[in-house]
Amino acid sequence: MKALDVELIHIQKKFGNNIVVDDFNLQVEQGECISFLGPSGCGKTTTLNMIAGFLEPDGGELKIKGKLMNNVPSNKRELGMVFQTYSLFPHMTVAENVAYGLKLRKVPKAEIKQRVAKVLETVRLPQVADRYPKQLSGGQRQRIAIARALVTEPSLLLLDEPLSNLDAKLREELRDELKRLHKEIGVTTIFVTHDQEEALYLSDRIVVLSHGKIEQIGTPWEIYNEPATEFVHTFIGKSNKLTGEVLRAEGDRLLVQLDSGSTIEAPLRGKSFSGGEAVSVYIRPEHLSVSEGAAAAAGGSQLTGKVHLSSFLGSFTEFEVATGQETMTVRLPAMDRLRGLESGETVTVSWNPEHAFVFPRKEG
Repeated sequence: MKALDVELIHIQKKFGNNIVVDDFNLQVEQGECISFLGPSGCGKTTTLNMIAGFLEPDGGELKIKGKLMNNVPSNKRELGMVFQTYSLFPHMTVAENVAYGLKLRKVPKAEIKQRVAKVLETVRLPQVADRYPKQLSGGQRQRIAIARALVTEPSLLLLDEPLSNLDAKLREELRDELKRLHKEIGVTTIFVTHDQEEALYLSDRIVVLSHGKIEQIGTPWEIYNEPATEFVHTFIGKSNKLTGEVLRAEGDRLLVQLDSGSTIEAPLRGKSFSGGEAVSVYIRPEHLSVSEGAAAAAGGSQLTGKVHLSSFLGSFTEFEVATGQETMTVRLPAMDRLRGLESGETVTVSWNPEHAFVFPRKEG
């Protein structure tokens, strides 16, 4: 196991009587890129601000490089931070903005010049050193904000939704840049985002949060393909929801009668269910197949229905298929021969039972 750069042990934070972070436990290894992912108000930015020293925990211990950081001011934590807004000084040139933290640390002028030039090369913007922030694009300003955080050579880099103010194309370009920088520099990074695609793309591990609690910690593959809770499954990616009742378990399989009357199979995945228990079954659109016409005997892992809508989305075509009480969303590769299915056509939607996830149904 690598050395631990950050440890959060039973961290709690309250605002008045409202617990916004509850029993947060995490170990971040040296060189890892960790994302805090969740909807607005889930506690991810509050947790980042506690790591940064802008907020103090109301309970638990926070350690950086093995040292207890409770009540240690932010400027004593050897970290760099990039905010959602660029926070560049408009009256300073790019070089002066990047050098600001080094000047506060009283680094010699010659070394400042050398380090500023080096970090501007790293973010691929050496040509803008003498410009002012207003002369830069949004993507360039955010890269300069990242350069300013990196120039002090922090042991920990904190990123608070740094891409959210950019348009889609710039966001994608800067996402690639962040991945390249992390690979080159190797600084331990904690990244806050509500964008699941960013988290999946950038992270070594993802912490999924809901209402101040950790729902799951895992690699991007684990979070997407082995969700620990219904919240994780529905928050990450798109999924079809079917509702029904448990008929019985047979070995490691569960038989579920859908509200529409059809019976399907799903793996138990180590869980236990009672006969008659109300459940929700989820299958991702990319795990569904489509065949023309009605199945000889609908059941097992297939439903018959009619194409309702079709949408071409570049690399895939998305269909909505009405199957009685359920509407299934199906994604087929753009080159699939069935990509031209017409509205109203009868089709059979099928899937491998292993791709289904079953959770106890929540009322309301």
